[in-house]
Amino acid sequence: MESFYRTHSYLVEHIHSLVRRDLMDEIDWNDRLIGIKGTRGVGKTTFLLQYAKEKYGTDRSCLYVNMNNFYFSEHSIVDFADEFRKRGGKVLLIDQVFKYPNWSRDLRICYDRFLDVKIVFTGSSVMRLKEENMDLRDIVKSYNLRGFSFREYLNWQTGMRFRAYSLNEILSGHEQIAKGILAKVHPLDYLQDYLHHGFYPFFLENRNFSENLLKTMNMMLEVDILLIKQIELKYLAKIKKLFYLLATKGTKSPNISQLAADIQTSRATVMNYIKYLTDARLI
Repeated sequence: MESFYRTHSYLVEHIHSLVRRDLMDEIDWNDRLIGIKGTRGVGKTTFLLQYAKEKYGTDRSCLYVNMNNFYFSEHSIVDFADEFRKRGGKVLLIDQVFKYPNWSRDLRICYDRFLDVKIVFTGSSVMRLKEENMDLRDIVKSYNLRGFSFREYLNWQTGMRFRAYSLNEILSGHEQIAKGILAKVHPLDYLQDYLHHGFYPFFLENRNFSENLLKTMNMMLEVDILLIKQIELKYLAKIKKLFYLLATKGTKSPNISQLAADIQTSRATVMNYIKYLTDARLI
């Protein structure tokens, strides 16, 4: 357990997020079981660590763990949460929960058994938390962490703090809102850069954006879709080819029969693959 506390302390100490996500203020943190979904690369891990740093600092009542850790190949989430609770733990942050078999069952047990422990977990956008996990349907509060909005990107680039406006505010006062923004910045000067690389937070990193994006898309296909939907590896090539064909067809409505012939599978399978790609936010 001490190794997890050391890892947590190191990660929280070294997290330096340049942009505070709006979702931080939209979540009701009083709920005992909170699920945060999002596509790979949008910053779910950073979000958890930022929450831990803001709310708890070095307080050991909050602990971040990643299900990639080999420890969980032998130990259950339930046993870990029990030990954490005995040490005074109150808030358990679980990253990549889908990497753990029977994760929804264990979270349900924790929710029912440990009434004084709050669990916040992250998962892929491919996951359907309530529809496919009956154990959690009536207890989990689900949120989506998306990539940067143009407003968030604009705030980071300009140092401004433009807030979000409701639809009613825009309908009733769009002229005043626009004048207020234009008096400070010219948004169109930033739009093309945003469309090119502003959605994913890793544009903030000193790495090649295109290569990072390609790596992320491959990870979505190879891990998120194949692992979560339990698809055999031999079908990966077909899914990749389908993704490429859809991406190069532009805005034309896809011909399912032709796509089925192109990747040598059935129409029903093509429809399923398209659904998985859509859930992963790849199309």
